[in-house]
Amino acid sequence: DSTHRPLGDARPAGVLARIQADIRADRRPPGAGVDARLLVDAADRSLVVHACHGRTRQVEVVRDAVLHLLAADPTLEARDVIVLCPDIEAFAPLVQAVFGTDEPDGGAGRLRVRLADRSLRQTNPLLAVAATLLDLAGSRATASAVLDLAARPAVARRFHFDQADLATLEEWVVGSGIRWGLDAADRHRWRLGTVAANTWEAGLDRLLLGVAMDGPGVLWGGTVPYEDVPGGAVDLAGRFAELVTRLAASLDELRDPQPLAAWTEALTAGSELLAVAAPGDEWQHEELRRVLADTRAEAAVREATTLTLAEARALLASRLQGRPTRANFRTGDLTVCTLVPMRSVPHRVVVLLGLDDGAFPRHPEPDGDDLLLRCPEVGDRDPRTEDRQLLLDALMAATDHLVVTYAGRDERTNRVRPPAVPVAELLDVVDATFRRADGRPARESVVVEHPLHPFDERNFRAGGPGGTGPWGFDPVELA
Repeated sequence: DSTHRPLGDARPAGVLARIQADIRADRRPPGAGVDARLLVDAADRSLVVHACHGRTRQVEVVRDAVLHLLAADPTLEARDVIVLCPDIEAFAPLVQAVFGTDEPDGGAGRLRVRLADRSLRQTNPLLAVAATLLDLAGSRATASAVLDLAARPAVARRFHFDQADLATLEEWVVGSGIRWGLDAADRHRWRLGTVAANTWEAGLDRLLLGVAMDGPGVLWGGTVPYEDVPGGAVDLAGRFAELVTRLAASLDELRDPQPLAAWTEALTAGSELLAVAAPGDEWQHEELRRVLADTRAEAAVREATTLTLAEARALLASRLQGRPTRANFRTGDLTVCTLVPMRSVPHRVVVLLGLDDGAFPRHPEPDGDDLLLRCPEVGDRDPRTEDRQLLLDALMAATDHLVVTYAGRDERTNRVRPPAVPVAELLDVVDATFRRADGRPARESVVVEHPLHPFDERNFRAGGPGGTGPWGFDPVELA
């Protein structure tokens, strides 16, 4: 057993097991240039650090790395693998795209993936609409922002928009000259109250006038009709005008300072005016009301305090963040979750995804209302130190394999990027504990450089990245 060999033993030792044994024994590595370093086994893949180009490539590499481990060990199952990442919201869409979590067979054909710790606004579309309303209330209501709102499934369901309708609406918005601002009064906040052109009101006037008038457009009431409205699209124009009218009414209720009770009531009413849950998902309406009601209950003593839009948005944003839960764990599928305490449950394979320089350790923005920051004391929470501890916990939780990915090169310029500081320190420990027979640093046996594209020929040749055989598993990329 490599974990019980003396330091002077020159036989190959498992990299991960040896490092874990040193940590348990509180034993420092012998150091570079010392003969007591162990000889690293070239075939040992217990600890592998993958340097990739950007986030998407990291997810693709993780998929192939897990498939390699499953192919090499028939006793290993997907439930024995856990993927931890510092920012689950940034990687969740990429995981869904690469693994195909919405497909019945898991998308990759052999892997089924469950995402945990998603924010409430991702799991409940109505809460996402409420958060979008708060953002629009403080913005210029640009054409792209409103079209993005209309494309949300819950909003499209309320107004019966399909993909063809959304494409038509985009053409209408561009053709009618809509740019930003609900109307001239809305532009008054930017000192452009006398300029009504290119607002939503002006564009809808052109659109509806084009629906009502048949024939060549003539100036009517100072408005030029928009002519490119087919006769069968009258109903679509009406539904679109209803959406913008309801949005304007909702935003009017969200712009002036008011007590918290008024904020929550306006958000609830606006969200339900604009969005509706799918049949069978009526719980989403109840959760929207419950989250806002809980916010009011927590501030019962200060409920009458008047809040500005920025204050209300800051208060409610924290209520819409993801919370570590027990849902979607131990389901038999490969689990992707955020890197938080109490995730260090032993797994045969632990994958650390997205340990990029600057993204890990995480550095949250300082809060001006945090009184502890004005006079820090010993024992106060330090997020950066906590993240380093989380990395150590994850390393100790891996019983067979530890897989780490980071952005080793810029996906646009190919410039080399360093790993996160804790990952660099882990590689320093590898160099100080092990040595290679050819004299090169031991980290070269641990770090794997991947090409930019998944369809690169090197991924499908013998001796590709990470081993002697081909690396890629995707037949489409091979083709």
